[in-house]
Amino acid sequence: MKISITKQIILSCFLASTLEIYDFVIFGFLSVAIYENYLSFLDEQTSLLITFVLFAIGFVFRPMGSLIFGYIGDKYGRKKALVMSISIMGSCSLMMFMLPTYTTIGIVSCYIIALIRVIQGISVGGEFTGAIIFTMEHVQKQNRGMAIGILSAGGACGVLLASFISKVLQHPVLPEYSWRFAFLLGFALAVVGYFIRRKLDDTKEFNDIKEKKAKIPLLEGFKNYKIESISTILVAAANGTTFYFGAVFLPNHLNNVRIDQNYGYISLLISLTMFLSLPVFGYISDKFNRQSYLIITSMLMSLVGLFFINLITFADSAISVSFLAIIYTLFASMMIGAINIYAAEIFPVRVRMSCMSLFYSIGMGVIGGTVPMVATYITSNFDNAEYILGIYIFVICLMASISVMWVCYKQKQLKKSCI
Repeated sequence: MKISITKQIILSCFLASTLEIYDFVIFGFLSVAIYENYLSFLDEQTSLLITFVLFAIGFVFRPMGSLIFGYIGDKYGRKKALVMSISIMGSCSLMMFMLPTYTTIGIVSCYIIALIRVIQGISVGGEFTGAIIFTMEHVQKQNRGMAIGILSAGGACGVLLASFISKVLQHPVLPEYSWRFAFLLGFALAVVGYFIRRKLDDTKEFNDIKEKKAKIPLLEGFKNYKIESISTILVAAANGTTFYFGAVFLPNHLNNVRIDQNYGYISLLISLTMFLSLPVFGYISDKFNRQSYLIITSMLMSLVGLFFINLITFADSAISVSFLAIIYTLFASMMIGAINIYAAEIFPVRVRMSCMSLFYSIGMGVIGGTVPMVATYITSNFDNAEYILGIYIFVICLMASISVMWVCYKQKQLKKSCI
């Protein structure tokens, strides 16, 4: 029975992770349809920038959702927060499916898209981190890294699914409005996740502290765990920066710089590599001291970011580009495989969801989610942009590594004071 429940938990959280990324990246894969139906009054370059702005809006509002759902999760239960968040996510997908075009309601359609992205960001602010915590608190300690690795692979699965569905629904033989069914699928995934979660119980760890809940979990958490909070922001920033740079920005950048072929497939290659490797690296992180593992892998990723962006961009062939992209992704997966579980483990149960949700969302959303927009600006306004982008990734990953060292130092000092 326990195995069955654990599988249901991992499945529901995997679906939610898939849905989260699917809903965000589907905008990119349907960029032509979005442009034709909602942004046709703009020139092509401006519409691309607006598309990335719409992409970033959802991430910018993630912290607001984290405040709301983090509080609900710590005060009233993880399950209640997750059922509410996935319901809102599904509603947003349904709204996009039904949204009239620019020719029907004019500029209002663009404002509605922005509003939908805001609501999505709020719901995601409690969804992904809540799913990590819900899963972590249900599985055995020695298997947490692998379980969260599977959940994290759902994000990569979302990119793969979005790519496949967008190609099928934009086939010339299908009606012009077929792209809308991509959002209907997002709604269907949310419905499945909703009914699975409704059947699950809250975590034992949460039930055990019901009489010892913090009055205001976020304030108590930040007061006592400032270093952990800062570290969560930085490791989440490293996660978002490396993933969204590779999966969202890099294909467009390669198509602009290189003329030998279309590099849209790079997004799929990176996502497939992450999908296959994240559970493996999560499993490996279970076999070592998690913090030491993360310090080393984030340092390695900082060096990869520093040198590989230029190497990938100016590689001598498409095969070399693909090979280097896979290497980049494997190093990123080594790091990301430990980040999500690390950010949950460093907070105690009574403040865990409030603190992890908010500070993870700040790093992942405000820093990681804006990477495509920032990187586009850098490449448009600076010479030697590849070096600047490399330094950008290097600094973020190095700061993440240093922050984990800082947490380790604090924990060692506390152990000494308890002797």
